[in-house]
Amino acid sequence: MKNKLNLLIFLTISHFAIGQNTILWKVTDTINNKTSFVVGTFHQFGNSFVDSIPKIKESLFNSELAIFESIDNIENTRKMIEKRETSLEIEKRLKKKDLKKLQEIAKKWKVDLYKLKPLEIRWKLQQEFQKSKCKTTKPGDKFDHFDKYLQYIAEENKIEVLGLETDSLQLKLIEKENKNPNWKKERKNISAWIEQMTTDKPNMNNCGLANKYREFDLNYEFEKECESDIKILQRNNDWMKTIPNILRTKNTFITVGYYHLRKKCGILEQLKNKGFKIEPVEIRPVANNTVYN
Repeated sequence: MKNKLNLLIFLTISHFAIGQNTILWKVTDTINNKTSFVVGTFHQFGNSFVDSIPKIKESLFNSELAIFESIDNIENTRKMIEKRETSLEIEKRLKKKDLKKLQEIAKKWKVDLYKLKPLEIRWKLQQEFQKSKCKTTKPGDKFDHFDKYLQYIAEENKIEVLGLETDSLQLKLIEKENKNPNWKKERKNISAWIEQMTTDKPNMNNCGLANKYREFDLNYEFEKECESDIKILQRNNDWMKTIPNILRTKNTFITVGYYHLRKKCGILEQLKNKGFKIEPVEIRPVANNTVYN
């Protein structure tokens, strides 16, 4: 009896450990006999990282439908931004030395710096930091976006794709949450990220989540409530109006950001509450991910 109890405890602990150390989840509708998968992405990881985890592609290839946050062509988003009026506010708000550094960094960007909102500039700098300093992409990567690479694979293999929203909707949500371009709030953040991008000794603590992600050392905190955040809470709830019905009719592969899977409002817990069986998928990269460090 004691041995059985110890085995049960061991299996429970093992299951919990896997559950907190994976980015891929199996979702089963036992009534309609449909098996789907959900991968929580870190958007700025390149295709070589995805290629190092065969289970992800295997799950995609076994699916009838691939769902992404958006399947819009990135060029369309850039065109929407280009339609904005040019603002010179950035020249008033940033120190001259910071502006000069930012202009140099932005030379590689495919959007006009003077048409971006303060929050978008900060996000862009954070994304560039992840790729260049945290090494989420490698020099040989053809794709520097986890989700877009999987969308490319799906389309190349004639798998039907579906977007949960449009890029224009994402921009509207950002604008809704940040009604006024808050330079007073973002100026310090932007200056700090400019410094991180241009110094020889960046604060590598900013790579904390990227490092945890590449090692699958993640905590989904399923027992915790979500903050009132349009980018996560509202979008999750909007997506859940369509996802369950799709998973009952087709074997589906869902690709969304890791943060959309966390806590009680995450789509995993919401699917579980609707009767779906949720299981972590143990994944083993082909190559040691420390090559990214």
